Amino acid sequence: MERPLVLVDVDGVLNVLATSKRRRHLAYHHGWLQKRVDVGGLTFRLFVNPAFGSWLRKLAAETGAELAWGTTWEEYANPCVGPLVGLPPLRYAPVRDGAHKADGIVPWTQGRPFVWFDDEPDAAEATARLAGSQPHLVVPVDESTGLTEDHVATACEWLLRLPK
Repeated sequence: MERPLVLVDVDGVLNVLATSKRRRHLAYHHGWLQKRVDVGGLTFRLFVNPAFGSWLRKLAAETGAELAWGTTWEEYANPCVGPLVGLPPLRYAPVRDGAHKADGIVPWTQGRPFVWFDDEPDAAEATARLAGSQPHLVVPVDESTGLTEDHVATACEWLLRLPK
């Protein structure tokens, strides 16, 4: 079987949508980072946990999976988000104009098994519609908390159960 993919969304997964009070608390007590970035003439505020990258790199190492971006940020995820969380440059799935991000992401996986960390409420349904019998797992992430170690553990368990 081909090497599985771990697809990572940015907004709501790595870029957490927290209140200003919660951002101050997490930044001061837990080392979370806030940064403004310019993307194509637009300014975005990022709020990330720098530990996210080590969790994802460890997941890839333990399961033999390839990390990739599965986000509307596409090529901008590498220079804008990757360095903040300690991820190397990753390939990214193109997000086509369509009903859902999955419309571009699922075909890009070319039948490989994949896990996708995403915060969209309909991500699992849209992915299942497109993936059919292709092995996949959408791990739903709450945009106000972002990625957790429990999410990563769920992905790890699923990936380790794939046939070798």
